[in-house]
Amino acid sequence: MHTPTLRSKTSMTESHRLNPVTSLSISRYNRSSYVQLCPRIISKGPASRASSPSASGWRRFIHPEGQPYFVLYSETFPVVTEANLEEVEIEAQILDSLSVVTKELQCHDIKVPPRCELFLELDEDRSVCNYYFVDHDSEGLFWLEDMCTELLNIPAAMSPSHLETALEKVYWVHVEFFPMHHEPHDKGLSQLVDDLSNIISHGQADRLTSRTSTFPYTADTCKHFLRLLSRKSGQSIDGNTLCYAARLAGAIANQRFITFYGQQSAQLDRLQEMCPGDVLEHRWLSTVANLMLWGIPGHYNTLLEDLYVNEQVYADQWTHFVSLCLTDWTNSMSWTLPVLIASILLANMRGGTISTAIPTVVSCGISIASASSLHLRHSPLAESSASMGARYLQQAKSNSVGFLPSAVVFSFPRAIYMWAVGFLFAQFLFIASRSVSKLVALVAASFLAVLLLFILWVISPEEPGVVSLFRSLSTSYVARMCSRTAREDEESMA
Repeated sequence: MHTPTLRSKTSMTESHRLNPVTSLSISRYNRSSYVQLCPRIISKGPASRASSPSASGWRRFIHPEGQPYFVLYSETFPVVTEANLEEVEIEAQILDSLSVVTKELQCHDIKVPPRCELFLELDEDRSVCNYYFVDHDSEGLFWLEDMCTELLNIPAAMSPSHLETALEKVYWVHVEFFPMHHEPHDKGLSQLVDDLSNIISHGQADRLTSRTSTFPYTADTCKHFLRLLSRKSGQSIDGNTLCYAARLAGAIANQRFITFYGQQSAQLDRLQEMCPGDVLEHRWLSTVANLMLWGIPGHYNTLLEDLYVNEQVYADQWTHFVSLCLTDWTNSMSWTLPVLIASILLANMRGGTISTAIPTVVSCGISIASASSLHLRHSPLAESSASMGARYLQQAKSNSVGFLPSAVVFSFPRAIYMWAVGFLFAQFLFIASRSVSKLVALVAASFLAVLLLFILWVISPEEPGVVSLFRSLSTSYVARMCSRTAREDEESMA
């Protein structure tokens, strides 16, 4: 496959350097928020509106969030910037950068389509000017030179049409950031509300009829969005409506990109794996953990794997999982306290000793301590976003054993509680054996042992627990020996 030769990311000129970026790379939300207040003089007579054109032709607009920006309607294409053009020096630098862009267009013989605009942003030291062009007809961005997606921090794509979806996402981010200067009757944008209503209606129905839908919003959230959009259906679109409509369009475009919408290998199910999964090592550890912790780590491991399919996290699924965990740990604490009290009472009965209560008390202490620690750590995540959940799961997943460490830790409160219950029964049988015949005590102990083996058989994966354990251990050992033999053969042949 032929790969075109790409120029450097920064284009050198005599006066300025033009740095190609996307709408996701601008410093809109990363600027210093410090302000300086001082008394001002109110001029006599009627004052001109701040949004009226300046002497050089710039018009000032205010984003619904409060951020001002400026637009210059030149003969060729509008120029948009968030630079503070009230400072003469900054305005001169922006105009200088505009002249550089114009020369580059002529040099590369690039004809700008009719419905396009240019974004300019000075770097912190004002020696570099970030830029990109916006094409409202194709709903995408373009630059003065061939660009690699890596240099623009755009994810890798599987086809040109897949890349167009990624560019559509950054296009809608630009429209969201700069919505106020567009004409209310713009033909290209006036259809946006109706299109969004149709897309979100289908997404709502998909969420209601499928538990593994790939649509990013829940049915209840879709209902709120549709209520907002219905107020503007069939009407001219204003800047405030365009702002939140573009944000929704950008979120949907992003979801379509990561689910390969429009591609031959589109992801049709949330649990459908689109990339080869990691080959996990030491699978016998999972078997041992499930045997020792009553199969609970396997349950948590499955939930964590389902949450992080293709490294994607859905906000509602993530918060639901955290809520389930918090409920489980809270219930474990409430169940453990009666067991602890009962063990202490048994130890103080006739025939009981403090030593008989030690296993139960230690187990209850571990269960309560682990539940309290886990609850304290994960309570703030109950209302966290999908991106925060993705960062958490990325850090929690191991390349060799997957989510097993987290699954084991999450299992501690309930699994150790179950061990505490077992130790409590054993403590009761020990005390009771001093009052009944040895035969009765032996029968009761045998029944308890059989019950324990039955539980292990039920919770063990695929096969009876002991068989599964030994088979997993032997398979792991044989695999390591074969790998070592093959490596030694290669070294001897070399």
